[in-house]
Amino acid sequence: MEILITELCNSLGVSRNTIERWIRQGKLPVSKKGRTYSFHARDLKDWAAKNHISLNLDPRPAQGPGTEVQISLPAAIENGGVYHDIPPGPDVPSVINACVQRIQAVPDNHKPDLVRQLVKREEALSTGVGGGIAIPHPRTPLKYLEHPMVAVCFLQNPVDYHALDKQSVSTLFFILFPELKFHLHLLSSISMCLRSRQFSDFLKTCPEQSALIEKIDALHLTEKI
Repeated sequence: MEILITELCNSLGVSRNTIERWIRQGKLPVSKKGRTYSFHARDLKDWAAKNHISLNLDPRPAQGPGTEVQISLPAAIENGGVYHDIPPGPDVPSVINACVQRIQAVPDNHKPDLVRQLVKREEALSTGVGGGIAIPHPRTPLKYLEHPMVAVCFLQNPVDYHALDKQSVSTLFFILFPELKFHLHLLSSISMCLRSRQFSDFLKTCPEQSALIEKIDALHLTEKI
């Protein structure tokens, strides 16, 4: 059975860039037909077993209106982007506004409404989850988005975010989605990454997007996230 690169990304839960990097490095058993890469299931299973990697190659149902479609955290970050040196301002609303203004994938004419939704969500209950991290998200889907995304924002200085542990926040993962089904999936993926002390410490270095995605991919493969 042949597996396409997109199917392998979904099976491993890593980004296409990571798969392509492994191909360039000769780390994956791969065939190339023109510009299309393909993989043989038997070769992939041998590779996964040798490298102690969890790999699910069960056939996926045909895509249709009722098919559940998920997205990996690395792919969502590629959609949303990573932003650095954001001036925090004096309070939570100003932090949210400063971050949203930097998120390129959100149309400018929708940014004021998104800020209002995010602030309203924080007024109900802070999304500061502890350890200097917050995971802001609206309560309702954003129909104007084509794809679910996670925008990662690093503040210039930590700010009081009314987090559960009273610790100031310096890193925010904005979960933005066109359909509600993506929200819990991405929230769970972020939460599982944050269980790793090594990953939380890595965030304090304010990594670039490529380094952050590579770290998540590595964590996924070693911790079965």
